[in-house]
Amino acid sequence: MKHNYIKIYSHPRSGTHFLEAFLAKNFYPSQDLSSKGSIYFGHWSNKILLEEGEPYHRLFGSHLFPEQNKKFSNAIYIYRDGRDVIASLWNSKFYQMDWFGISFSEFLRKEIDWYGGTGQKALPKVNIVQHWFNHVDSWVNYDEEDIFILRFEDMKNNPKKAYQDIAKKFFPFKYYKGRLFGVKRFDPIKNKVGLKPNAAKINSWEKLFSEDDLDFFYSQIPHKKYLYEE
Repeated sequence: MKHNYIKIYSHPRSGTHFLEAFLAKNFYPSQDLSSKGSIYFGHWSNKILLEEGEPYHRLFGSHLFPEQNKKFSNAIYIYRDGRDVIASLWNSKFYQMDWFGISFSEFLRKEIDWYGGTGQKALPKVNIVQHWFNHVDSWVNYDEEDIFILRFEDMKNNPKKAYQDIAKKFFPFKYYKGRLFGVKRFDPIKNKVGLKPNAAKINSWEKLFSEDDLDFFYSQIPHKKYLYEE
């Protein structure tokens, strides 16, 4: 039987696997969503093999830009403060092998060699700040009413509201009085999940960015609307 699962789209390191686990536990509790066989992830020059597969892979759409994808159905785009995205990419070493040993400040300013996802080799002539902004901006402003936009920080701060909003959007005939039929309890997902999992804390970027780094970051984006401010 073919299922029309919700598909998740995102910039790499934006909470993709956290949202996968959230959807799996709260909307597909009895479904096998795992990948069939091993998968690769990471930067194209240093791909990491995950032999056991990924438990919620059927919920993954892509890291591509919206115009690179096919027609959308049941799509969620999750985005995260770019400073945390870049910090996570750096901490996970999702960059080419020749860059190993460079400083975070250098990483921030170098032109990347991938486009959309880190597994796709390309020369887009942009740095990671510009790539992140262009990615989020293209999805948020894409003319497609079936795409549900979700901010990672809002989901972390108020998972119950995220659950209710997703239920109302994608399961309107099964949602009743704050609960989805067939789901016994709400799970906010407090454990680390995903590939190279981390605590996914909000504003963890503050440990990496110097004042000069912040000034450079802000100079590369036209506005701060997609950043998270408490």
